[in-house]
Amino acid sequence: MTRRGGYRSSFGGQPKYTFQEGTINKPEPPKVNDQLVIALDFGTTFSGISFCFPNQTDPKVASVMDWPGDESAPKIHSMISYDPDDSSKFTWGASVNRMAGDGIVGIKLLLDPGQERPLYLPTGNIQRDIRKLPKDPVEIAADYIRAVYQHALTEITKQVPRDYMSMCQQQFVLSVPAVWTDVAKDATLRAAKMAGLFPATLIKEPEAAALYTLHSPDFTLSIGDVFVVCDAGGGTVDLISYEVLQLEPRLKLKELVPGTGGMAGSLGLNQRFVEAVKNLVGEDQYYELRKTKGFWFAEKSFDREIKKSYRGDPNEEYFVTFPMASLEDDPASGLVSNTWTMTG
Repeated sequence: MTRRGGYRSSFGGQPKYTFQEGTINKPEPPKVNDQLVIALDFGTTFSGISFCFPNQTDPKVASVMDWPGDESAPKIHSMISYDPDDSSKFTWGASVNRMAGDGIVGIKLLLDPGQERPLYLPTGNIQRDIRKLPKDPVEIAADYIRAVYQHALTEITKQVPRDYMSMCQQQFVLSVPAVWTDVAKDATLRAAKMAGLFPATLIKEPEAAALYTLHSPDFTLSIGDVFVVCDAGGGTVDLISYEVLQLEPRLKLKELVPGTGGMAGSLGLNQRFVEAVKNLVGEDQYYELRKTKGFWFAEKSFDREIKKSYRGDPNEEYFVTFPMASLEDDPASGLVSNTWTMTG
């Protein structure tokens, strides 16, 4: 039998096939009651995915540990770079060529451009920066999330059969800052849906951290206990407090006061460093320096060494080297022989 627009039929409880213009599409695999929960920690500087099959006898939470271009680690850089001639092509994570200077960092913060920025962060025109992007921020976030998710699926299938995983009912959880606005939450959900993570549930980042800690075997609580969680991330810092109301049969917590926080973190310091270098060498030299290995080496040194060793002494000196950069000396500013002497 044929019918314009296709014909769907099933016989004796057999799988349903779709007849469309003389072709037969394979039936969708039957769903089982087993579940696969995939949780995405979409961070400002790093992102990661954990997963669990909760219907198993002894369910365990596992994290994706292998990422393209990176050593084995539970997180991957939250960075994406588009082909200037084709916005459908991009590299992401550690695969981004950071020396090219066109990588988009802080993707997550683009979803909440109205968030108040403290005075210590670099000044700039956020809306102008967004207009320069190759795509809408939600689409950029979706591209990155999709890439992370698809890679995670490949890693999960190394542990369980792909056919079984395709039959499981997938559930998605995304963590968001406690201070995320409703607009930002909506943008996050839309990006996740575009990336294939649907339906998704949002959970506050400090709440997720608290739940994980409370279920650790070496951590005990009593009814009436109160605790504070500080989630210090790369771009946002959140504080939230809870009181324990119930332990059995299920843990029940009460949020004592609304979560608070703001724009702060490691990414802001890196942005301040870049701005300081630009002021040090001037616009013309900075434009060329930005594309060199010397700048990448200096930025890496600041991020991984200088920033971590700072202990608050304003007189302590730190040396930032720009190898083979051929910068003009500026002794008054501490720049001599491609080495900048910074003070705390």
